[in-house]
Amino acid sequence: MKEIYVRLMNEARCIASRYELPEFYRRFKPSLTISRRIFFNNPLLIHCRELITPQYIGDFGHGLQHATKVSVDAGTIVLLEGEKYFTVQAELERAVVLVQLAGLLHDIKRMENKHASAGARAAREILYDFPLSPLEVNCVAEAIANHEAFSKPQTCETLTGQLVADSLYDADKFRWGPDNFTHTVWYMMSYHQVGIAELCGRFPWGVDGILKIKDTFRTNIGVQYGPEIIDLGVRIGKEIYQHLQRYLNSIEVELKTESRD
Repeated sequence: MKEIYVRLMNEARCIASRYELPEFYRRFKPSLTISRRIFFNNPLLIHCRELITPQYIGDFGHGLQHATKVSVDAGTIVLLEGEKYFTVQAELERAVVLVQLAGLLHDIKRMENKHASAGARAAREILYDFPLSPLEVNCVAEAIANHEAFSKPQTCETLTGQLVADSLYDADKFRWGPDNFTHTVWYMMSYHQVGIAELCGRFPWGVDGILKIKDTFRTNIGVQYGPEIIDLGVRIGKEIYQHLQRYLNSIEVELKTESRD
C-alpha cells in the first residue's frame, strides 16, 4: 500500500477511536469471547484458515482480516439467536463452526462476477474432504450464496442453514459501519489505484449507499443492533470526509505557493 494511503488510513483510525464502541460489542462481550475462542481453536477452522490464507495475500479490503471479523461476529449472532433453537450446547457450537467456515470462505471469489455464487461453488470444493456431512457443506454453501447485499435471498434447506445464512449476512454488513472507513476503503483505493480527490468525489454517493443497508438486516440481533453500527460508520465517515477535504485544500495551497515561487 502506498505511503499516503497508510498515513490517511491511520489518521482515519485515530478519528474513529474517539467514538464509543457500538452496543453490540459492549453488551455481548461474553458471547464474542466464546465465538473468538471457537474461531481460533477449532481444528476445522484452523485447517480452513491454513488452506485459504495464501489466497488472501492480495488484500483488496475483503481479505483475511475482513473474513476473521465477519466470522467472529457471525458466530456471536448464532450463539445469541441459537438459544431459541438448540437445547444441546454441542449442536449450538457446531452451528457456530459452520457459520465461521462460511465467514472464512464467503469472499474467496470476491474479484469475480457474481462472487457469492462463485464463492459457494468454491466452498463446496474446499470443504469436500472436511469431516462434514453433505447437509453441513450445503449449509455453508447456501450461506455464502445468500450473503450479497441488495439481492433477494433464497430460502435455505434447514432451520440451521437459515440461521447460519442470516447470521453471516448480518455480520458481513456490520462491516459497512466503522470498518468501511478505517479499513476497507483504503485497501480498495490502493488495489484500484484511486486518487484522494476521486475518493472525495465518491464519498457522498458512498454514504447514501451505506445507509440503505440499514433496512436489510435479517436476524433479530442484526435488526436491533445493526443500524447503530451503520449510523456510527456514517458519522465517522463524514468526519473523515472533512479531514480529506482539508488535506486536499492544503495540497492546493502548497501547489499555488510553489507556482508563485
